[in-house]
Amino acid sequence: MDRRIAGLALVVVSLCIFVPECLGQKSAAQVVKQQSSYTLSLELEFSKKNRNNLQRAMSVLLALGPNGHATGFLVGDGLVMTAYHVVSGELSDSKKIALGFSPKDQLQVKVFVNGCQATVIRVDKEADLALLEICGSRKQVKTPSFQATPSKDERLLLIARPHGDKTVSQGILYGSYTFRGQEFLSARIEGRDGYSGSPIYNQNAEVVGVFSGYDWSQKLALISPGIKAQKLLEDHISNPKP
Repeated sequence: MDRRIAGLALVVVSLCIFVPECLGQKSAAQVVKQQSSYTLSLELEFSKKNRNNLQRAMSVLLALGPNGHATGFLVGDGLVMTAYHVVSGELSDSKKIALGFSPKDQLQVKVFVNGCQATVIRVDKEADLALLEICGSRKQVKTPSFQATPSKDERLLLIARPHGDKTVSQGILYGSYTFRGQEFLSARIEGRDGYSGSPIYNQNAEVVGVFSGYDWSQKLALISPGIKAQKLLEDHISNPKP
């Protein structure tokens, strides 16, 4: 009798442990299916500011094309959200050198989506967010839902498209993170080159935030909160710039 009860208890405990995990996996698959088509690859073309005529002519002749990549996601018809640093032209010295520039060079960047140049229409530099207008976007893009108050240890899902290839990472929300005097979120989730600007969702397909960077010393991803992305979008909708 006792053995039967113990066996039943073991089954019940096993169900309590494994069922939520299975449900989480199904939810992740549904979120990816629902949201992945809204995630876009951004091609970046960095060049020196204040180039002379010879440098401009050489750049046209060489036509090297994009020399960097990032991610963005559709938030409306012809509107794409990404990270501000993606479109700022501000790179670390090591990345400048890797691209063939001098650490002292001031850079500018052009952003392309499917070969068409995008226009930066609104930014929140402190929150590391930028809103772009692109051409050739699909019609009737649904505005995403944004999560107002994410919870610690909440399951997260990141969808990126570095170099055009879809990459999906799962993780958990760690907590708040102060960076340059601004409040960000942090998460235990994978970070790679090209992830900047990627949307991060919860299991309800709500935008928790936008991937901003990675703290390698603590192995934490920095996320610009979804409510700040929502405000940037709403500010544009209520007062679109000409």
